[in-house]
Formats: sequence, C-alpha cells, structure tokens
Amino acid sequence: MPAFIPFRSFAALCVAAYDIQASAVGAYARFGETDQRMSGFQGAIYRAANGGGLDWVVAVAGTQPTDTGGADLVADAGFGGGLSTIVSPLVALAGTAVLWHQIACAEDLVRNARAVMGRGDRLYITGHSLGGGIAQCVAARMGVDAVGISAPAVTRVTGVESAYLRNRPRITCLKVRNDPINHTGMVGNWLGRVVPLESPRTGGDAHSIDQTLAELKPAGSFSTLGARDPFAA
Repeated sequence: MPAFIPFRSFAALCVAAYDIQASAVGAYARFGETDQRMSGFQGAIYRAANGGGLDWVVAVAGTQPTDTGGADLVADAGFGGGLSTIVSPLVALAGTAVLWHQIACAEDLVRNARAVMGRGDRLYITGHSLGGGIAQCVAARMGVDAVGISAPAVTRVTGVESAYLRNRPRITCLKVRNDPINHTGMVGNWLGRVVPLESPRTGGDAHSIDQTLAELKPAGSFSTLGARDPFAA
C-alpha cells in the first residue's frame, strides 16, 4: 500500500519549482527539464517510487516579478475575472489571456505525465502562490488531485468552479494566517478544503514558501501539520 505524500513534501516540491537547477528533491527526481515559457509559466514534473508504483507530481512556480517582463504579475490579475475591469478593461483582457496560457502549460505537463504513467502510479499537481492558483484550476478541469500553498482564490476564473463540481478532484489549500494573498477571498473562493497554518509571520514573510517549508519540517514549529496527509479529514 503506497504511503501518502505529506504537506512538507508538497511544500518542498513547490520550492523546487522555482529553481531550474533542482533535478532532485528528497526521493523525487525531475522527469525531463523544467518548462519555462515567455508567458512567465515555470513548472516541472517530479516522480518518486511509492509502494508498487510511482508518485508523479507536477509542481508549478508562483509569481516571479523580474522574469519575462512581469508576465506573472499580469497573470495574477486574471484571477479577478471580470472584476479587473474596475481597474482597466485592458488589464482584465491581458490578465485573463496570460493566466489561461499558463494554465494550458500546466495542463500540458499533466498530459505528459499521464502519457508515461504505469498501472498503480498516482498523479498530483501542486504550486505556491500563482502556481497554487493554477494547480486548483488544472485540478478542477482535468480531475487530478492538487495541493495549493499560499494560493489565491480562483472561483472568479470562468468555468473553473463548474469544472470542479463536475469532476470533483481532491483539492487542499494550505492557507497561512496573515498572508496578503488571503485578501483574494474578497472577490472569490478557494476550491476544495482549506487547511490553516497558524504561523505568526506577517506581510511578505507570511507568503514565503521557504519559510512555510521551514515551519513544516521535522524541526519546525508546525512539524505535526507538515507530516499530515493533505487529503485526510
């Protein structure tokens, strides 16, 4: 019987998604190269033996403001859906277009993994920040289980909530207290189950995936949560 993947392993894979040199993360080896696009998308496939099969995890990086001319920041605006028109119709149009391109890139990675998976293998998608929002959208549309960390609310993205209700994948979002991204809950909602991380961090520190991972590790303040199955009740 394969073991579950704990929160801390998903967090470690989220960290690796930002680093194109990260060919291995603990027991996980990268399958192929990290996928980088001019749209700002960055993600990779990792796999590890578990029981009689392999666990495959598509890990998607979050916002990297200095990459590709700030394309990720444009994609972030896409989570607001039509509400972005309050600021500018052009922002709404550009944000929606870039976000959907990044979602499509992540879906390509899911398809690539599915094409080579064997019987008994399992597949997940994970991501931090923008990557966690993309992970929720892909999970809803493709029926793959997902873990989002410090992710935005996504129900303003057209068709995502209805796809989730139709496909019913398991989705868990780890929500750090005081994380500024939690304010996206004013314009939408998260998919699946939300698990709180009651960290005392504030501001940008509360959003940091590196600091979240440190807290979830065995020596961290929230090691018990870090060792938990994200999909367990």
